[in-house]
Amino acid sequence: MARMNRNIAVWLINLLDIKPNDTVLEIGFGPGTAIGQMADLGLGRQICGIDYSPEMPQQATARNMEAIKSGRVDLRFGSVEHLPFRDNTFDKVFAINSMQVWQQVCARCGVS
Repeated sequence: MARMNRNIAVWLINLLDIKPNDTVLEIGFGPGTAIGQMADLGLGRQICGIDYSPEMPQQATARNMEAIKSGRVDLRFGSVEHLPFRDNTFDKVFAINSMQVWQQVCARCGVS
């Protein structure tokens, strides 16, 4: 998954035009490669992620340990239906290859 989504992540990160003070959320971060790319590039003030798979937070944490220790990255286990963040927290939100496994779509996201 990490190799398969790498090019998509690079394209999407460029498309998002992340500013230095932006707070970014990735829904379904998988092994954490996109989050790692953003952290390595110094993009955004805070990069957060949520993933419903019990294995992915462990893999992504190992991959992004330095950024987590510095406080720039916050990875959590959870579902898109019940985001563990306050409303209006994020400037940019994205998902790569995860929408197909969502049980229902968050109405606040405006996605149908």
